Amino acid sequence: MRDKLLKVVRKLDTDFEPFGKAEPEESDCGSGCHHFLGLTGEAGREWGVCTNPASTRSGLLTFVHQGCSAFEPIRLDRTLSDEQLRSIIGEASELLKNRRCERVETASPEEAKVPGEQGEYLYYVRTSYFPHIKGHRPTIYRLEPHYHGFVAIPLDARIGGKQRPTVAGRFPARNGEVFKIVRENGEYSYQVPFDGRLQNLKQYQYLSGISIQSLEVLRPFMECVEPEIFDALLESSEARLPTYKNWLDEAEDQLRRWRKGEFWKDEAPASKRELREMLQDAEDTIKRIPTSAVEEQAFVEWMKGIDRSARTLHSVPPPPPSQRPATKR
Repeated sequence: MRDKLLKVVRKLDTDFEPFGKAEPEESDCGSGCHHFLGLTGEAGREWGVCTNPASTRSGLLTFVHQGCSAFEPIRLDRTLSDEQLRSIIGEASELLKNRRCERVETASPEEAKVPGEQGEYLYYVRTSYFPHIKGHRPTIYRLEPHYHGFVAIPLDARIGGKQRPTVAGRFPARNGEVFKIVRENGEYSYQVPFDGRLQNLKQYQYLSGISIQSLEVLRPFMECVEPEIFDALLESSEARLPTYKNWLDEAEDQLRRWRKGEFWKDEAPASKRELREMLQDAEDTIKRIPTSAVEEQAFVEWMKGIDRSARTLHSVPPPPPSQRPATKR
């Protein structure tokens, strides 16, 4: 259904990127615009019709993230009685409980990103919610292999958004290529793409979830990355190894309690359907933890086998100070 609707929906220049040319903002159609009338059925989660006469999308089929500048939030009638408010809150709470979030570990076929003809994915690299604050304006680089090291190539990016401005750009990249973000104050971080997702090395994400075979493309980079990044990645993985047994014990204990109908205060299901989903999630978690532990151990051994004798990656200089006129904040 999504594919069918995407083929017929009208795209306007005033729509948010990537549908139109307007800068994306936090407040799109799916953020609670009271003019957005959702379709019936499953399609209503992502599709609706704009009923705002002041909007360029008035009367048009609209995807929740197309957005426009005429957004107006839903506001509750302040004249409602306490009893009416309690009833609304109760109904909303029940509705949210029945809408259990789908796990994001495996994307559905229609959501999965597919590489282009050149084997590259298109990545939306974004950073810094505070680019206007002194010292926070970053520049995005791509690290290109060159002889026994890397050359930092600056990439075009721009500030977008109003409420929480970000510096962002869309760039094609292959698995294992590296983006480096450097702020004016010298702070830096790395974002490494794999299969349509970006891994932020400064936040020490779980690279162990990527197969060792796929990680091999990162070996040249890991051989010369700054010691603080390499050591933090290795230490965080080693620190997680002993916790897998505890996680497995806790998950098994939780499943036993739920099967007996024993729930902690914040665990009680709202319906039999929710209970079935909770039990299924718990069983899947118990099956997944041993595999994750093996992947973590394999990642640690892979990291220990990397040759760190020649650290040739030189720091990328911070970008020049912005030429924008100073403004009072």
